[in-house]
Amino acid sequence: MLGFSRREWRVLAPLSTAGFFEVYDVALLTLAAPQIAAGLGVGVATFGIGVAIIRIFTLGSVPLLRLADRWGRRPMLIGSLAAFSLVTGLTSLAWGLVAFVVLQALARVFLATEAGLAGLVVAEELREDRRGAGLSVLGIVSGIGYGAVAGLLLLIPLTPLDWRLFYLVALAPLAIAAFLRRRLPETRAFVAARGADRLQTSLVPRLAPRDRSRLRRVVLIVSAFGLVQTSGFFYGSELAQDDYGWTGLFTLLILVSAVFGILGFWLGGRISDLAGRRPMMALAMVLGAAGTVMVFTEVPGLFPPGLFLLTVAGSCFAAASVAYMAELFPTEVRATTTAFVLACQVVAGSVGLAVLGGLAGVVSPSLLLIVLGGCLAPAALALRGLPETARRDLIRVTPLPAPAG
Repeated sequence: MLGFSRREWRVLAPLSTAGFFEVYDVALLTLAAPQIAAGLGVGVATFGIGVAIIRIFTLGSVPLLRLADRWGRRPMLIGSLAAFSLVTGLTSLAWGLVAFVVLQALARVFLATEAGLAGLVVAEELREDRRGAGLSVLGIVSGIGYGAVAGLLLLIPLTPLDWRLFYLVALAPLAIAAFLRRRLPETRAFVAARGADRLQTSLVPRLAPRDRSRLRRVVLIVSAFGLVQTSGFFYGSELAQDDYGWTGLFTLLILVSAVFGILGFWLGGRISDLAGRRPMMALAMVLGAAGTVMVFTEVPGLFPPGLFLLTVAGSCFAAASVAYMAELFPTEVRATTTAFVLACQVVAGSVGLAVLGGLAGVVSPSLLLIVLGGCLAPAALALRGLPETARRDLIRVTPLPAPAG
């Protein structure tokens, strides 16, 4: 089915929920921002600064994922899910903005660990020519997270639980995920690295000079995309619901955008298996730039197609970049470098939210996002000089091809 073996499905099935929780959490802090902010008694701009603080705690996943390079992927996957479940339940009891931010900051540490490891395990366990396709599956399942939040947005006004319902509902799928992961094996790539005595016990990983240079470049590329994408969805949600007065219509647009999310994951996953990771990442950056400019021209008719382009771009970039990072770095530092890059992406998004929130009374967020979006397309040129990695063998150590120009 879909070209995966039975063993590959046994890996995909228990990990597919990780993407759901990541997207669900992101959707809550962007699409549902007006409702949560109102429930906490603060404005959207103030809540945006709180979200920026929450997202910065993604950096906390880096030391936890460093342990995954030392102890293995499986124990950290199980432990992070348990911790995330506990903090998610406690969030529903938050009594104010400060309590909400503290609890969600802790949740973000474990969620980022969970999400980073899920993509990494899929990349390490699936065959080289199906790696991107497997990440597409994770991404497509994750799209349900947006649909769940969109549906709950319609239910929130009908229940006395208000925004707290978002976090109580998440506990059921978390319990299912814990049940499915009981028999998840350790990855063959990690076992091979341990058997070859390649694991590093140091707190800070040792990278070859070439890998350090590549890491810096990838961080810049992924951070640029994260800054524009996060701010775009956050303020796009506010624009549609508060300025345009779209409620049910906005929910419908989010549901329709799921189709475009599937398209993006197919491009960044399966098509990147065939055409390469770099071309699909570049395509995502160009589409993201176009979508951002269209959304924030503040022409209502351009909002829907702009939102759909942003959705395609986000899912395409997510699938292609996760596969690329897994293939670019050695097994013994793979979890750590992946965590660091993804953390930088989230921190860049937080910086964007904080800056736009701080300047909200001085400069229009729409104007700033048009400028940022316009800068995203040429940022794709930074991919030049990096090697193509598609179909690289992650179990046996193989040299990367020479960098393309």
